Amino acid sequence: MRKRLFILIAIFLLAAVGLSSCKKATEEKKVQIVGPVKLNLHPPSLEGKTVVLRWNGKFNGDNFLSRVADLLAQRVKGVKVIKMWEVDRNTAVISDSLGKSETIAAEIAEQKPNIVIASQAD
Repeated sequence: MRKRLFILIAIFLLAAVGLSSCKKATEEKKVQIVGPVKLNLHPPSLEGKTVVLRWNGKFNGDNFLSRVADLLAQRVKGVKVIKMWEVDRNTAVISDSLGKSETIAAEIAEQKPNIVIASQAD
């Protein structure tokens, strides 16, 4: 089961990496593409690490991420899981602009996560 959890997490991370390499700004109907993005190294283990779960407010995404939190707590020693929507309800929204995305990213960064897992579940 632990292997399945890490495979699931890896899939989400790969999807996030793909999306982060092509940020778009929709303000004033202008599209801005950001060049190559340098990826952060990911920790070899989540033991003793902080994991932030980010939900965008879509139906059942919080349920999915809560299950991820349960599985991490059960299987990874010393992991600290933060459900961002419980810390700041304003982050549980769809970021419809570059400015909103930057604001949410800053709120998440304040938690000093080692890794962030996001879900939309729609």
